[in-house]
Amino acid sequence: MLLLLDKSLVEYNEKQEKNPYLGNSYAPRKDSASPANSCDPSVIAELNRLKKAVNKAKCTANNGKEMTCMRDETEFYFPFSFIRKQYDVSGKMSKDGTRFELFTSYSKIRVPEGDSYDPVGPFGHFATYSVETRDRVRCISAESGVPMSTQWNATPYYYPIQIAQYGLQHYSRMLVNKTDEDAIEKGLQSNEWKGSSDSQDSSERVFYHDAEKGNLVNITTSGELSNAGCYVFLDQSPLHHVISLEWLPIQNASFSILVRIIETDILVLLNYVTHHDSRCIWNDSVSFAGLEQVSFSFSLGEPRIEWQSITRDALVDTSRALSSMNTSKKREGNVVLHPGDIKLVSIGFRGAVVVKQKVVQARNAHMKFFLTAADWLASNQNDEGGWSVPVERAIAERRLVLDAGWHSAMAQGHALSLLTRAYAVTKNATYLTAASEALDLFEKDASAGGIRNKLFGYDWYEEYPTTPGSFVLNGFIYSLIGLYDFKSVKVNSEAPEEVHSGVERASRMFSTGMDSLRALLPLYDTGSGSIYDLRHVGLHTAPNLARWDYHAVHVYLLKWLVQITGDKSLNETADRWIAYSWGRKAKHN
Repeated sequence: MLLLLDKSLVEYNEKQEKNPYLGNSYAPRKDSASPANSCDPSVIAELNRLKKAVNKAKCTANNGKEMTCMRDETEFYFPFSFIRKQYDVSGKMSKDGTRFELFTSYSKIRVPEGDSYDPVGPFGHFATYSVETRDRVRCISAESGVPMSTQWNATPYYYPIQIAQYGLQHYSRMLVNKTDEDAIEKGLQSNEWKGSSDSQDSSERVFYHDAEKGNLVNITTSGELSNAGCYVFLDQSPLHHVISLEWLPIQNASFSILVRIIETDILVLLNYVTHHDSRCIWNDSVSFAGLEQVSFSFSLGEPRIEWQSITRDALVDTSRALSSMNTSKKREGNVVLHPGDIKLVSIGFRGAVVVKQKVVQARNAHMKFFLTAADWLASNQNDEGGWSVPVERAIAERRLVLDAGWHSAMAQGHALSLLTRAYAVTKNATYLTAASEALDLFEKDASAGGIRNKLFGYDWYEEYPTTPGSFVLNGFIYSLIGLYDFKSVKVNSEAPEEVHSGVERASRMFSTGMDSLRALLPLYDTGSGSIYDLRHVGLHTAPNLARWDYHAVHVYLLKWLVQITGDKSLNETADRWIAYSWGRKAKHN
């Protein structure tokens, strides 16, 4: 019988082997001068029982490598290191250290809250997501305001799924984590704007009032990053790490946020420079004598002499900056800072710039970041109605390869979910027009550059539209949820005809997709877990089993669809898959 090896038995056995004074039984040394040495007879009896009953044994499993196990009369105890790998289980000591706990699944199963789903409410449990801190996110671009990925390429690029998830995350947080806004305004008074004390750094500040913009400060300094420029000291509340400002960059313009990491007292200088750099963020050589400081630069893109609104989360930017110093692909180099870990010291401006005389510090900017992501989608949609991925994607040891420029049903679905929510907030029909155009790829075969494949005659919207198909389950379901969100939009009569017809098309596509899911879902059931995709059907290989974290995603998505449709068969499957995560298996014949 395969059981967990009891640590106490191992320790006891090893101690006995090392103790030359212990034979086949234990008898305490009698010493009249030391009555404390006498032992309770019951303890002696238990030690003798353990000595007789427990012994090391040589074991093998499945005719494999020999290992040491323990024997307790008729029971055999295999090492947990073997059990963990052989049976894909997890385990750890309890918090109080009194017992060892074994788990079939290492991932917590979650299900949607409530009995119904609001297509303009929070998106699943995305309020708990943190796209910004993923190790494959290089930065939140200072040029576009959305994430840039290095998941499949060392040079940062825009990954539509990631961008849409970023927007949905901030939308969901905006609704779920409602907090009283207590923004702090700095720089309102002219005497708050300081100049460098270095005699070699000349700075000029001219304060004036503009009828449209209000109080402004015209700054002229050297454009060198080593120049402190004209700066404002910020409030050092560790919770107010989001900075918003308006500026007009004219020549050699840049601004910098100086951050102090509370635990280490290290200063981090975040420079935002007006030129394009494909690295998005990089470690530069700027240093200041006598200070323990590191310096990084973010690309703001090519200079544009126009008023610009800037919002940066310095907590996120500091995390991404420090993470960028890790040259390996190991997650250990991914730095994640939390609210309370940093304080903002100052913000400074260099070159020739005009700045509105108000710098705002806040706890968050969920609405701003949500709409920035939605606007990126509306502005970057291609002629096919999609958002292509600009890097190659290779699957199954390169037996399935998508050339750069491929589209994803998961990206299209997430985009629908984000764009419909942007419309719900702003009533701007531009978002719905983009959503309508995004439907075209659902009706275009993967072999022709679309996202649709067929399996046994059923349409499948492909996260990775390979030929032959890969049929990823979670990406398909996310695309269905996006279609549902769009088909549920309350469109007024003044909306373009394209939008009205788009809502009807989305409804048909959702119904078609649900028929496919009901028919094909049993193919993803292993009897003890679930399958990530069906690539093995076309490639004639072993199935690609879902890791437990993806299995948990499958359960959540199925329960989400149950909220939407009330489908009993999907609910039964989800409940069975939950039981798999607790070790239950399907019956054999």
